[in-house]
Amino acid sequence: MKTTTILATCYAVNPYKGSEDAMGWNFVCQIAKFRKVIAITRENNRSSIEKYMKENPDEIFENIQFLYFDLPYWARFWKKGSRGAMVYFYLWQRNIIGFIKSKQLDFDIVHNLNFHNDWTPTFLWKLHKPLVWGPVGHHPKIPRQYLRFYSFRTLLNDRLKWLVKRSPGSFRRP
Repeated sequence: MKTTTILATCYAVNPYKGSEDAMGWNFVCQIAKFRKVIAITRENNRSSIEKYMKENPDEIFENIQFLYFDLPYWARFWKKGSRGAMVYFYLWQRNIIGFIKSKQLDFDIVHNLNFHNDWTPTFLWKLHKPLVWGPVGHHPKIPRQYLRFYSFRTLLNDRLKWLVKRSPGSFRRP
């Protein structure tokens, strides 16, 4: 009987970090306990992943194949830290389809694993495989009373993000 293979796109994966990166790492490892995983992440995660796997041998790593994908330099030179992260992620999501198809990977289910929320799309449906989207966050508008101790710029930044989230064409909750 053929083993089910999961293709997991996980923008943020780093076993040495917390938050989103740790979530990506832990989900990949948990899936690998039961299924083969092809995990696609950004090139900047490669050194940490390879170092950790070398220093902490584990039989589950036999079920994980990491592939690394980034946009060409000319399309990412402007992304610095969180500045431009959502735009870059959107472009990464759009362009990863061509990367996956070019690799002619054999998988049964595709899982859009992290760094997304209910207002950013995934294009993995274009692979014509069952799609798992999530976990999915929402990041609601911060109530004004919680922002009163911060600068006006922080309030303005939050409200501008909320306008983008509520714009036509973005995914949103009813």
